[in-house]
Amino acid sequence: MGFNTALSGIKASADALSVTGDNIANSDTTGFKQSRIEFGDLYNTSVVGAGSNNTIGSGVSVNNIAQAFSAGNIAYTDNNLDLAVDGTGFFVLNLGGTQAYTRAGDFKLDAEGYLVTNDGANVEGYNAVDGIVGGNLENLQVPTDRIAPQATSNVEIQVNLDSESKDVPPYIEADFDPNDPETYDFTQTQTITDAAGANHIITYYYAKSELPNTYQVHASVDGAATDDTGAAWMVDQYATFNGPEEGKDLNLDGINEDPFQLLYMGAGQPDTASVTSLAQTPFAITGTLNGVAIADTMLAANVVQPISVAREAFDPSDPSTYTYGNTKTLYDGLGEEHTLGYYFIKQGENNTYEMVVTVDGKTQYEDPVTGDLTSYIPDDVVVTFDTAGNISGVAQGFPPFAVTQPITLEISGFDPTNRAATIPLDLNGSTQFALNSSDVFVQDGFTAGELQGVSFDEEGYLIATYTNQQTSILGQIALATFDNTDGLTPSGDTSWVASSDSGQANVGKPNTGTLGSIQGGALEESNVDLTSELVALIEAQRNYQANSKTLETENTVTQTIINLR
Repeated sequence: MGFNTALSGIKASADALSVTGDNIANSDTTGFKQSRIEFGDLYNTSVVGAGSNNTIGSGVSVNNIAQAFSAGNIAYTDNNLDLAVDGTGFFVLNLGGTQAYTRAGDFKLDAEGYLVTNDGANVEGYNAVDGIVGGNLENLQVPTDRIAPQATSNVEIQVNLDSESKDVPPYIEADFDPNDPETYDFTQTQTITDAAGANHIITYYYAKSELPNTYQVHASVDGAATDDTGAAWMVDQYATFNGPEEGKDLNLDGINEDPFQLLYMGAGQPDTASVTSLAQTPFAITGTLNGVAIADTMLAANVVQPISVAREAFDPSDPSTYTYGNTKTLYDGLGEEHTLGYYFIKQGENNTYEMVVTVDGKTQYEDPVTGDLTSYIPDDVVVTFDTAGNISGVAQGFPPFAVTQPITLEISGFDPTNRAATIPLDLNGSTQFALNSSDVFVQDGFTAGELQGVSFDEEGYLIATYTNQQTSILGQIALATFDNTDGLTPSGDTSWVASSDSGQANVGKPNTGTLGSIQGGALEESNVDLTSELVALIEAQRNYQANSKTLETENTVTQTIINLR
């Protein structure tokens, strides 16, 4: 009996050495779970009745090799396909039709783009179609197809236009003083002869008013701003001019006026009706100087144009011709890039800006049907802001040149492959604050792109990145939990299969229930504690030696009996 007891102890100690050695050997194995040997004592109950205090133990047996499924440390790597589970879930594998489960996330892509383990098992999840993740558990695959281009179909611009920006030339708030050049922008003179035959110099002074392209006009006679009575020679006279662009119909009367053409002159600020009708009442000077009556008239034909001081014609390459501008990229139906320019030109002092759009540096395109040159957005589009600095409207035509007409702002003709295509242009959220002018630009087009790489997020989504800076969801990895994790059966290659003890797998998506989240670019290390295992190795060696001593003692005793004479 003693021999069998000793032999059972030797065998149990050898098994303990094997389990400990296996743990030590796999201390660097990704996702490995350490094992623990569990012993049970043996009793021969056939000699004496069960439960007798006289029963002698018959040795030891190995009852179970249990695995500890506690989580190992997370080690971060530079591989986007390395995955770790932060939770209790297992990755789901397809081993030739058999479902297996692992915590080792050192995955690869095979030649067909399937996500696989090092031993070739397919990793399972939910593949996506057009970015929508399905509900069927399948082998995860990364399509290597290039992504097709998408034409820009929507543009959003949130611009802030500096409220301290100035019209060109800027509004002059100072009171008129013929001796102060800062109270006017330009002058013109003419000579008259009074009744006594004496000559006098009449000077007209043009000072920029609050309205766009409009000047308040003052006069002096021989340098005197007032006559003998102290009255101004001319009161509240204004002149309004067309803009500097060729072929511009600023007053929207259907006729293109000449650059800087005089549209209005007369007493009082102009209104739309007077500008549209080209009302032009000559400036009249009356008064006395040194007791002599002075009278003069400035006809419309003689009014000098403000060419020397006014803003030059819009030129996207010349920042002095607009208040603020920027350029961004649009994409046509073939994925070709086009440069969109958007520019804002302050018009007067009433929180109004003209907006001009260019495509590839041009403001117009040739209409393929009519052959006419057509602007990408309507002419004379204006953007207005309220007194709080928030955008209040987008319209066509600005006072006093035209009646403002609300419009739906959109870009047309930008796509050479489809001139009929239009892009809504959304300016909602734009402001006019006392900050440097800037903008936020958003558009939804892109060029064609090749697959550049894939990665996983914490939700387990498989995200593809393309050379055109686009991303796409290709699928979502699956995780599984069990009612009794300890009941899983090891199947090698750091994987397990379900058993009757573990129950069937509860398969789902990461971040649901107790499945846990996904750590991309990371691996779960083995949960083996080398210090504990080395101590266990010493203990197993000691037990082995002690049981060997029992065997040796039994042999000595038996030999003594045999040697009795």
